[in-house]
Amino acid sequence: MQKQYRLTGSRSFDYLYRHGAVYRNALLVLYVTKSRFSTPKVGFSVGKKVGDSVRRNRTKRRLKEAFRLEMDRVVTGQNYVIVARSGSAERSYEELRTAMLSLLKQANSLRED
Repeated sequence: MQKQYRLTGSRSFDYLYRHGAVYRNALLVLYVTKSRFSTPKVGFSVGKKVGDSVRRNRTKRRLKEAFRLEMDRVVTGQNYVIVARSGSAERSYEELRTAMLSLLKQANSLRED
């Protein structure tokens, strides 16, 4: 994912956790808030409950790729944090992608082409 689309810094994550709208399903949690920038920014959080470092990194790579492929459809002017829940490491890429897309649709953050 390109640097301009990354959400970095713990202050940004903390702000989203406190002030963002929350959407949940069995595999992921999505936090969304408005941004002052025109490009969407996204951060990913995969905690130790998901598994060891190999599983956490694999899960994060899968989520990043799924989000990258949908960047054209994502609404601009918003920031996102996607948190992986325990059990998401055992799921396939397609299952994670479907879970992420369903949360983005719930948040009205996807443009329909």
